[in-house]
Amino acid sequence: MQRVKIGVDVGGTFTDVVAVSEKGEVYFEKLPSTPSDQSVGVVEGIRKMLQKLLLSPDCVTAVAHGTTVATNTLLERTGAVTALITTDGFRDVLQIGRQNRNQLYDLHAKKTEALIPRYLRREAKERTLYTGEILLALDEEALRTTVRELKCDGVESIAICFLHSYINDTNERRALEVIKEEAPDLPVSVSSDILPEFREFERMNTTVLNAYVQPGMKKYIGRLKNSISDAGVEAPLTIMQSSGGMMTDAAAAGKSVNTLLSGPAGGVLAAEFLAGITDYKNIITGDLGGTSFDVSVITEGKAAITGEGVIEGFPVKFPHIDITTIGAGGGSIAWIDAGGALRVGPRSAGAVPGPVCYKKGGLEPAVTDAHAVLGRVGTELLGGEMSLDIEGARAAIKERLADRLGMGIEEVAEGILRVANANMVRAIRVMTVERGIDPRKYVLLPYGGAGAMHAVELARALEIERVVVPIAPGNFSAFGLLAAPLRYDQALTYHVHQKDVDLKTIEELYGRLMEQAGKEMERDGVPASKVTFERKADIRYFGQAYELQVPVEDGKMNEGVWARTLERFHRLHEKSYGFKNESNPIEIVTLRLSAVGREDNGNLYGRGERRAAEPNPIAKRQVYFNGHWTETAVYDRSTLSCGQSFPGPAIVEEQGATTVMAPGDHAVIDDRNNIVIFVAGNRAKEA
Repeated sequence: MQRVKIGVDVGGTFTDVVAVSEKGEVYFEKLPSTPSDQSVGVVEGIRKMLQKLLLSPDCVTAVAHGTTVATNTLLERTGAVTALITTDGFRDVLQIGRQNRNQLYDLHAKKTEALIPRYLRREAKERTLYTGEILLALDEEALRTTVRELKCDGVESIAICFLHSYINDTNERRALEVIKEEAPDLPVSVSSDILPEFREFERMNTTVLNAYVQPGMKKYIGRLKNSISDAGVEAPLTIMQSSGGMMTDAAAAGKSVNTLLSGPAGGVLAAEFLAGITDYKNIITGDLGGTSFDVSVITEGKAAITGEGVIEGFPVKFPHIDITTIGAGGGSIAWIDAGGALRVGPRSAGAVPGPVCYKKGGLEPAVTDAHAVLGRVGTELLGGEMSLDIEGARAAIKERLADRLGMGIEEVAEGILRVANANMVRAIRVMTVERGIDPRKYVLLPYGGAGAMHAVELARALEIERVVVPIAPGNFSAFGLLAAPLRYDQALTYHVHQKDVDLKTIEELYGRLMEQAGKEMERDGVPASKVTFERKADIRYFGQAYELQVPVEDGKMNEGVWARTLERFHRLHEKSYGFKNESNPIEIVTLRLSAVGREDNGNLYGRGERRAAEPNPIAKRQVYFNGHWTETAVYDRSTLSCGQSFPGPAIVEEQGATTVMAPGDHAVIDDRNNIVIFVAGNRAKEA
């Protein structure tokens, strides 16, 4: 009996499902998302996959899930009624934040409003010094009174964040015990668990975010597990976390803040996996779905992981893949602003009602409607399961845009795509050019249902030579869920000047982190032989306010390892900021360790069979390019084999995605069945 692992990634418009058998056979499915309850679409996707493979539910050995539940909770501000308990005199840290301005020259810029109103921010009489010495023990009776008051205020979740608890969490631990005695059913997030690092604002904010999204995430996971079980699937459930690794459902229900970037992380992990088995080591990823466009960069085969960021205006401090996101996708609505200019997004038609051509009640033209009008998609999607209303899309563009602009329907449709592409090019430049990265030295890897429709024009604008369209780009993020390892990240603050660095202490602290991470892996059933540890240290020049994460090699922490770590820091500083100063003393701030439970995934992305014959198109149709209708070959991707090539203009159709090539472009199928498109005008390096 065939056994399979299943990955399910929920996007704003579609839910993607991937199944991989023990033999390495990969199967794909795609269905509309269910925004009101994502678990409905997840379970329906699993059922649909099993029906396709004629398998019973007990054939499923694992379910991996990428979800936007926590993200949507934050975006929509639908989280729990949350209270904060902090050190006496510090409840306004959450409101004050930092003095920096995100928009320096915007005179009307407004700070993001704190998630917790001031009346629910309460203070506890306690004090721990920066040395870890407890100056004032917790006043337990006063805290009990506070908890009773909060219960009367209808609080659904509590965040605890005491000053300097990262160095000594005794008072926080006792506060947790007191709260559980008074309100045993109330979820509590403790900063020394969520983020045991210095910088009280980021630590407080991250803990509050966890408390805000955790109750909803816990309910969702419980509901999903029950629904999967009702469907007959008893396999373990893992959740993608922001750092690009999987975590158990229990861990995700507790540290829900680590799933805030769960959605876009899967595709980046799939791209990193692809970099490991091909020659494409430098990759710009572009995940374009129905609602958003997510960009990340993989350099020398490794995705960039950052420890700090801003999500919806809230500074956070936890490991996550470095991704930038804009509101651009197939569902992005085209509109005319007050000045009469054509705009696209960030508002999206989403899954319901969706673009006009989906025939689900949408009235406003979206990017997908423009593609439909220009002939870049056929009359059907999802392998014939969804028919498109081309005439409805034409009518919407005419009535809402073309007539007002005094332009033709096709002209406006092409303008919609150009505006959308310009927005996406800016997002890619933020992650590359603005960081000193030359995009021309990278390949562009598009995925998501709409990624390959825009990729060639994005590459042309950025002077990128090659676009690599992976297998099943519409399901690529779900594929990444199965390629990603189980991962846990540990950190602790070790803030010392270079002259005071004690290598023996560093060795002991890394040992403590390894022990903690090892216990988590053991709890999740991962054999020690499959666990690898990755060490890093946050280092900065003395006097700087922020630091860089520097890899620390394996082995005993001795003078040689320390010297090479410092060399690596200076090189990284020069690469990041354009200078280094080796005579300047440094500071260590934080020690980090990641435990990675790796499996043999070599069979996930098989090699294709080479065919000598050139592919034959399944049809030809008129497609609008650069102001003209042009006869264009249409290929069925399932018929393409490695070694084959074909010229543009061309359309490649498959279940869940469409690839668009303009006149002059040229495609080759590589030995991993990726479509490699050489972009016309950007091929100097190929010659």
